[in-house]
Amino acid sequence: MKFTSSIKLYRKLRYRKGFGVHSPFTYNLITKVIEEKTPSYVFDEIEQFRKGLSFWKETQHKNYGALLFRLIHFFKCRNILQIRAYTGVFSLYLSLASRKNSACYALEENPEWLNAAKTFARQRRLENLHWMEGDYAENLRKLKSFIPTFDLIFINQQGNAKETAKAVELSRPFTGEKSILIIDGIYKNKAMKTLWEKIKNLPETSVTIDLFALGIVFFDKKLHKQHYKNYFDYGKKQNLYEKRRQRLYLFGWRGKDTQNESAT
Repeated sequence: MKFTSSIKLYRKLRYRKGFGVHSPFTYNLITKVIEEKTPSYVFDEIEQFRKGLSFWKETQHKNYGALLFRLIHFFKCRNILQIRAYTGVFSLYLSLASRKNSACYALEENPEWLNAAKTFARQRRLENLHWMEGDYAENLRKLKSFIPTFDLIFINQQGNAKETAKAVELSRPFTGEKSILIIDGIYKNKAMKTLWEKIKNLPETSVTIDLFALGIVFFDKKLHKQHYKNYFDYGKKQNLYEKRRQRLYLFGWRGKDTQNESAT
């Protein structure tokens, strides 16, 4: 945890606000999307739903969802694919970003995890959100018959390198020059780091942005092939601080200032 916190601090100091980025495309993406903090009313609505899940703490922080939401808005994505919907929380962010002008296909091999999200989507009439249950390869074959490419593909295998590699290969036929590929957990383990390097070096890859918690890949040949790093607040720091503070209180390790303050 100390190592992860140090990496976050270094990135915050070194890679912020497009520092050192000379590409107008990447600079605009960093300053107007990745580091944008403006909330949307739908964020609170989805997070309230997430907190009602018995396993909600196992999913990623809301900053992930907000970033996906902003990317779809910024690039006006119309056809959206998610490989591994898991609890369906991110599927809601993906579909609500452009509910009237997009189609979001959320694939999941364990459909029982989606029951709560299906109810949420049905109540809010998210007609652009299409759940596809069962084998990923089979479902992608069905999609290929009427969707040649996706504007945004989100691979949500949460650091499982073997499954992520499979998903990348399955999604490659769906990528075009305007496609965006997002991969979760690129620094989760050594195997994921190796996989991320391979993805960066694919011949069709142009620009990549390493946000530590996830990676963003572009395929537009008009963009000069370049790999960037940037700071992204993926929401773990506060949680780590709270856990540490709870342990200190549990064992009675409280500083003098805190003791004095509580006595006043």
